[in-house]
Amino acid sequence: MSDDTATDTQTEEGDAAEGKLTKEQALGNEEVPEERAQEIEAERDKRLDPDNRPDNAQIDNSDRDFDVASGQFTDHDTDDDLGPYNDPNAEDGESEA
Repeated sequence: MSDDTATDTQTEEGDAAEGKLTKEQALGNEEVPEERAQEIEAERDKRLDPDNRPDNAQIDNSDRDFDVASGQFTDHDTDDDLGPYNDPNAEDGESEA
């Protein structure tokens, strides 16, 4: 059975009926209708809203700048009780900041 063949438990028609993307849409090989793309984005925004975050959830800070030497993010006031730390990006990898 090829990857494009639907299984007994999951069909592309069933996915579309439930509002899910088809395999080809998820892979970017097929256009997603604009209305569905907006629904996905709204669902994503709701899911990522900090008010909807469960306790002990992992947080994605990939869009924030982190100062390795101070051990703090640069988008808020610094805590003078933290750091300085070794800078792994330094030439010797261990120099104090």
